[in-house]
Amino acid sequence: MTESNLSNASDLLIEIGCEDLPAASVEVLANHLAQGLYDALKKAELCNSAPQVFATPRRIAALWPSVGERQPDQQVERKGPAVKAAYVDGEPSKALAGFLKSANATVDDISTIDTPKGEWVVVKQTQKGRSLEEVVAAAMPDIIKTMPMPKRMRWSDFDHEFLRPVVWLCAMHGNTTLPLTLLGLQSTNETQGHRFHSPAPVALAQASDYNDVLRKHYVIADFAERRAFIKAEVEKKAQALGGTAVSDAALLDEVTALVEWPVIVAGQFEQNYLEIPKEALIQTMQENQRYFALLDSNDSLMPGFITVSNIASSAEQTIVDGNERVIRPRFADTMFFWEQDKQKKLADHQQSLGSLMFQEKLGSVGDKVERMQQVGGWLASELNISEADVKLAASLCKCDLNTEIVKELAKMQGIAGRYYALRDGHSEAVAAAMEEHYFPKNAGGQLPVDGVAQVVSIADKTDTLVGIYGLGMKPTGAKDPFGLRRSALGLVRIIIEKQRDINLAELIAASVKSYGARLPAEFDQQTLLDYIIERLKGYAQEQGFSIDAIDAVLAKSLDNPLDIIERLKAIDQFRSTDAAESLAAAAKRSGNILKKADGVQLNAIDATLLVEPAEIELYKALQTLEPQIEADLSQRDYQKAMTATASLRGSVDAFFDNVMVNTDDESTRNNRLALLNQLNALCSCTADLSRLQPKEA
Repeated sequence: MTESNLSNASDLLIEIGCEDLPAASVEVLANHLAQGLYDALKKAELCNSAPQVFATPRRIAALWPSVGERQPDQQVERKGPAVKAAYVDGEPSKALAGFLKSANATVDDISTIDTPKGEWVVVKQTQKGRSLEEVVAAAMPDIIKTMPMPKRMRWSDFDHEFLRPVVWLCAMHGNTTLPLTLLGLQSTNETQGHRFHSPAPVALAQASDYNDVLRKHYVIADFAERRAFIKAEVEKKAQALGGTAVSDAALLDEVTALVEWPVIVAGQFEQNYLEIPKEALIQTMQENQRYFALLDSNDSLMPGFITVSNIASSAEQTIVDGNERVIRPRFADTMFFWEQDKQKKLADHQQSLGSLMFQEKLGSVGDKVERMQQVGGWLASELNISEADVKLAASLCKCDLNTEIVKELAKMQGIAGRYYALRDGHSEAVAAAMEEHYFPKNAGGQLPVDGVAQVVSIADKTDTLVGIYGLGMKPTGAKDPFGLRRSALGLVRIIIEKQRDINLAELIAASVKSYGARLPAEFDQQTLLDYIIERLKGYAQEQGFSIDAIDAVLAKSLDNPLDIIERLKAIDQFRSTDAAESLAAAAKRSGNILKKADGVQLNAIDATLLVEPAEIELYKALQTLEPQIEADLSQRDYQKAMTATASLRGSVDAFFDNVMVNTDDESTRNNRLALLNQLNALCSCTADLSRLQPKEA
């Protein structure tokens, strides 16, 4: 905003009131309104400050501070025809006349400007600034049109569309109503308070009063403020009950979007329901009733819950009774499923896995489990983990898909299996694999803890990747129905973070073998390996490794994630030394020379052909270091190998300063190329150093 329109600046309020919005849309719509109109006001030079956003089930609103009343007038320059085309025999041409008419100007208003293409006619005019009313009226239809709504609806006999019927429209600039017609309503200075505590319209004296006035009428309009209040009050109530509330961001957001005047109340349920796995009860409370479950100091579920009412009732016990009455039948259903599942052991569900389809061409879930046992058994022997436990866990890990409790509560998949495996007397390691083989469930999520669970998880993810990728069903930017990205990244994370020494090419080959004839013979396993390595590349960047270091390591065509990370760590340490840049340059220089000599047969270095002191010194240094570096590489002590390589700096610099490689004598030239080849191999033993960028880059 310029000084010319700051003097008339006042707060601007826009509020759209409607029937109760879906919880997931409340904050989203409010933010869209706020950002869309802020962009329009800023472009019009009427506002510089972001608004305060308000969002409740019945309203979306925003309050912008210091919004100008009118745009400043602007000097604009309209370009007309070229001077040589503007006049004919000294009189205005048709082109000039048409331009003057469109610009509402006369010949007296004309001036000229010089351009690289010659002299042109221009008209300089003052463009009157639009009023705030005009700017808002022009912007709002498009803002409404682009609001993210899953489905729009019409009401009454109107043509207007919105997520829910719009009931009122409040628009104020300072202490005056901003005239605005939108969605069939004319704006006023009136808002509405709480539906029950303050049902009558509420007049605002000025826009800045909005938040405080609504609070007096039982509405906490600021979403963030209301959320923080609910969080604090729920925690306080839980503490008073001797427990801790089970909460997450999604539950808090949803509850916040359902109420305008939050009142925290607590209820109870019968102790016998605690026989059900606590995760099932928590899921039922959260997803069906938006309740906060309670845990005691031992992390055990308490027979109670906290809920957030949207009304301060004088008969609070009635609200409590109603919530307790609603939750009982849901728990009773869950108890029934739990009791039904008790009648079978987990292993009894194995046979029915054949009726669950994994993928039409890849077979059933039962077929998948058999492949997981085969790959998991091989992997367990490679990693010195109990093969028997891995095969048993793999055979049972999908069985809970056929249990009643998982059919009713899908998120109990794996969790129910863990409970049932323990109930059936299986070991902790096998039982944990029932749940943890699905880990990680999201980006940065928890990984399997025990080795058995890790191997089953790797076998499961690899089977999915190989099968779906093998059929050519590669994920696209928009579609990844089988979660291949998540599987690939989970696979990488387990191998690296759990320090599992696994060769990806061998793992893929083992999985392909387990599929037998189900996969096309032309399936190129390298394409899947490249896909997984790409996920590893992104993971390495998130861990702080530089792109050039990652490229330098991956240039070695490696397929062991643990090995790749160790090499990256070594490069990080190496490039902090003074020798790093010099040796990287030497690797690049030697590599370029060798590329130009491509096709030349390089034999073993002939020491008798070494005549220059610098090449003799380099040869001796290489012969001394090579066995040491090979020993370091065999132990994967890449930091030690890189440090040893750094000791070549002086010899390498002297060689390039004093020795001519491409001499006329062919035998001498080829011998020096062989020496450079040995140097290049040692310099690139951990990574292709020529790909490292200078520190400045």
